[in-house]
Amino acid sequence: MNLQEAITKRNSVREYERKIIPKKILIELIKDASKAPSAKNEQNYKFYIVNSKKKRDIVAKYLKSTLKLMNKQINKLEENLKKLLINFYSDLGGAQTIIFVYRQKIKNSPEYQFPNDLAGISCAIENLMLSAVSRGLGTCWIGSFKEPQIEKNLNKLLGTKKDEELIASVLIGYPKKGYKPLIRKKKELNEIIKFV
Repeated sequence: MNLQEAITKRNSVREYERKIIPKKILIELIKDASKAPSAKNEQNYKFYIVNSKKKRDIVAKYLKSTLKLMNKQINKLEENLKKLLINFYSDLGGAQTIIFVYRQKIKNSPEYQFPNDLAGISCAIENLMLSAVSRGLGTCWIGSFKEPQIEKNLNKLLGTKKDEELIASVLIGYPKKGYKPLIRKKKELNEIIKFV
C-alpha cells in the first residue's frame, strides 16, 4: 500500500475482531511512530501497550464509566450513531489492544516546550496509525481517558512514573468483517487554506 492509499483509507474504526495483534507487529508500529519529527529531536513520548486480556478488560471498564459523563451529548445523537457509540464505549469496540502515549513533564522547561512536545507526539501517532492501516489494521484515537479519576487509575494500572502525563490513547485492532467506518464530512479546502 502506498502512502496516499494509507492516508485515504485511514478512518476511525469503532468495531474490531476479537483477535490479538502479534507483538512483532506492535513493535514495528512503534518503530514507525518513533521516526516522526520532534522538537530538538527530544522524542518526548513513551508508549504503554495494553495487550493482555486482564488489563484490557480493566481499561474497557474505565472507558465504559465515561458513558455517564457523556450521557447528555450521546442522547442528542441520531439513533444509529448513539447505538454505535454506546457499544464502542462499553467494550472498546472489541479491540484487544490499546496504546497509551505519555509525555515526560520536565521541570523548568521553557513555555514553548509543551506545545512542541504535543506536536511531536501527534506526528508520532499519525505515523503509527498510517503504519497500522498499511498492515490491514484499524485505529481510533480516544481522548476520554483524560477524565482525572480515570487517568489516576490508569497511571496505577500501567505503572507510569510520577513525572509522566497521559497525552493520547489509540485503540488498535483488526476491523470487524463488513465494518463500514463512520465517514464524517471534512471541511472544504477554502475553509482551511489561505495562500498569502
